[in-house]
Amino acid sequence: MIPQAPRFKRRKSAVHGDGVFTLDAIARGASVFEFGGPVVTAAELRDGMRVMQIGPDEYIVEDIDADYIENYINHRCEPNVGFLHGTLTLHALRDIAAGEELFWDYSTSINEPGWFLPCACGVASCRGKIQSYCDLPDEVRRRLGGIALAYLR
Repeated sequence: MIPQAPRFKRRKSAVHGDGVFTLDAIARGASVFEFGGPVVTAAELRDGMRVMQIGPDEYIVEDIDADYIENYINHRCEPNVGFLHGTLTLHALRDIAAGEELFWDYSTSINEPGWFLPCACGVASCRGKIQSYCDLPDEVRRRLGGIALAYLR
């Protein structure tokens, strides 16, 4: 029997704005979401674009006319999903119970020196800011290396 893909719901997050919550339990290692969309270079980026860096000079541009649920996955310094295989697919890092909010560490995709956002994810190990992978302390990069996109490994 082929396992059914998990179902998700967007709703208010205790961490930030809206978040993505799973309606079904997700087993450790299971595929959760795959990011995709038009890819542009840094020279093509414009103010107001929402993008995700996927390579040294590659960015996926969010379709502002579409309301994709994966656009609402919040950051957490202790994520429960990550890029286990270095691809654009998020996988469960542990068993995730039905009703839990999904979180990935935004630092595992971006590598723009000096880039950062304040972080208030609320976990005991919160770094206080979400920053570029290259600006993270060595021990944090080593810890996140196995869940970062391939170009950062």
